[in-house]
Amino acid sequence: MRRSLGGLMLIAAAVLVALSIGAWWLQRVAFSPSNDSNAAHSILGDEDIRGQIASIIAGADAPILGQSPAQLREFIEEIARIPAGAALMSDFVADAHRRLIGTRDGRVSINAQEQVNIVRNELVGEASPITLPVQRVGSMAFLHDGLGWVALGLLAVAVLITITAVFIRPERGEGTFALGVFFAATAGSLVVFGYLIPLLILSAFSDDPWMGVFPRLANHDRNLTLLLAVGSLVIAALIVFGTSSRRQRRQRSTPLNVGRYRDDRSWTH
Repeated sequence: MRRSLGGLMLIAAAVLVALSIGAWWLQRVAFSPSNDSNAAHSILGDEDIRGQIASIIAGADAPILGQSPAQLREFIEEIARIPAGAALMSDFVADAHRRLIGTRDGRVSINAQEQVNIVRNELVGEASPITLPVQRVGSMAFLHDGLGWVALGLLAVAVLITITAVFIRPERGEGTFALGVFFAATAGSLVVFGYLIPLLILSAFSDDPWMGVFPRLANHDRNLTLLLAVGSLVIAALIVFGTSSRRQRRQRSTPLNVGRYRDDRSWTH
């Protein structure tokens, strides 16, 4: 089916809004540090991140406790694997995430009370803060700063295109079709930006162990991302098939052209 210029512009605007939503969702999933214990538990599911934290704490506290660093590391890793243990580490895990994406300038440290809570021993209550070697990754800081502007820019362009399309007067039904395209494109945008990019692409920008934050957060929000995508896809299907069904009913109920009928009768005489 051929589309008018106005209809094509509405489709383009719908795709741009869907991309804007995808950019916003990527920022929410991968670039919104949180002290939430569930997020910390997901991040600590990364073997390299968990191992680095356990090694550094064990190296600093084992001499104070008179324990083997290897045994203390194993104990700390076990603590980090359970939700209650991850909750004890949620503050400095969130700080490490902030440091990674450039929203925190100061060092990431584990204070004495956090050490007591983690190793379960008051002997480290007077210990010095432990610094985690988390570095700012420039590309991630750039993405964090730019995603919000990209989302707003795409949305602004889409609004301008939509206004222009309305003045051009698209054909009947093209607005509804564009709405269906919007929901379908939103489904794809959510999956690509909210799941596949943080899962497969972001961690390749640096070899810092903390880059494992992004795949873990992608999996943390996977069910919500897929639920929103499937919901958008279902709405798109209902709109497109509903529009097609109404068009077919109108065509079946349209009476024969009277002029054509008269021409046929005159020919028989």
